[in-house]
Amino acid sequence: MTDQKTVSQTQSFSLALQGFLAGIIIVFLSLLSLDLGILHFGFSFLPVFIIYFWPCAASYTWSLFFIFLLGMYYDIASANPLGIWTLTFLILFMTLDGVPKSKSGLGITIIEFSLCVMFSAIVAFLFGWLSLGRPPQIVTLFGNAVASIVVFPIFYWLRSLFVTIRSPSMSL
Repeated sequence: MTDQKTVSQTQSFSLALQGFLAGIIIVFLSLLSLDLGILHFGFSFLPVFIIYFWPCAASYTWSLFFIFLLGMYYDIASANPLGIWTLTFLILFMTLDGVPKSKSGLGITIIEFSLCVMFSAIVAFLFGWLSLGRPPQIVTLFGNAVASIVVFPIFYWLRSLFVTIRSPSMSL
């Protein structure tokens, strides 16, 4: 019985670590920006994808630790004040905890993801305002949120492909 518990704890840690490593990849992609004529927007809310699809079987404690590290890494990589994305990701993760992810298709999942992104945008706006002493540019922030929602189906499809190739019990 002890060996089974150890294996389970090891697998739980492994899933949290896999979520973190996938988050690092998504952070690199979120730092990209796109210019279309006079429009300039980025994909700063793509890491919300990782929090939304965080492995359910991962250890809660290790998940909090790795989400904290992911948020700090994103704050440093994006040259934002330390703590804005860290707190946003942790609050979103704790808010989503225990809520089953919808298996009813892409449409409902896009709506749920959009709500998560908008929630994150509001939290990031408030923490940004507190840390900067002035409100962040709301048009840029919400433009980035919309851009992240628009590219979400691509990442959803890639995740579905990954889950299909890999066993369902180990999926992100």
